[in-house]
Amino acid sequence: MIHNLVDDRDRIRWQFLAQRDAIPLAERAVGSERIIQSLVSLPIFQEKQFFFIYCHFRSEVETTILLNNCWAHGKTVSVPLSQPEHSQMLAIILTEKRHDLAPGYKGIPEPLPPWEQDRIMLPTSIDVAIIPGAVFDRCGHRLGYGGGFYDRFLAQEAPQATRIGLAFSCQVVDQLPSLPHDVPMDLVITEQEILIWSKVPCATNSRL
Repeated sequence: MIHNLVDDRDRIRWQFLAQRDAIPLAERAVGSERIIQSLVSLPIFQEKQFFFIYCHFRSEVETTILLNNCWAHGKTVSVPLSQPEHSQMLAIILTEKRHDLAPGYKGIPEPLPPWEQDRIMLPTSIDVAIIPGAVFDRCGHRLGYGGGFYDRFLAQEAPQATRIGLAFSCQVVDQLPSLPHDVPMDLVITEQEILIWSKVPCATNSRL
């Protein structure tokens, strides 16, 4: 049964990644900007200070605009640094003056070394975690890329963080097959709607 479930999840993952890849570049850029503008207009963005934000890769919702918005509003920003040998991630602080990135694990943009201790954000200080994914559902479940890095980091290192998934509308389905280790989202934002489940004041789903 578990084997069949894993096979189903792999099939769904690659199906929706192909759909996301098929979005024209210009449409992806416009959608990304709309998603980020929706995020920065939320009270949680204005009220919170410490943000953990993925560095977009391939056809993911672009996060460069979000990084710039955070710095403009005096936020403290960290991004993931994968440590595949330990199956974990570090949160490395980026600033306007020091935000150079280079292809890292699986080609994903990551901070350039050295990673001094004062550049590592304490996971328990993270207020908001911005998370990518292959597909999300309307119950808050997320299907990632299969490595489990975000699920482990959020569950074990930063359980207090409000979890926000960014996705295009074609990446949202009614229900996904889930596993016990899957960490649910608190919000998912697309270019068409904001889905909210918990931890967030004024929790009301809305169409944009």
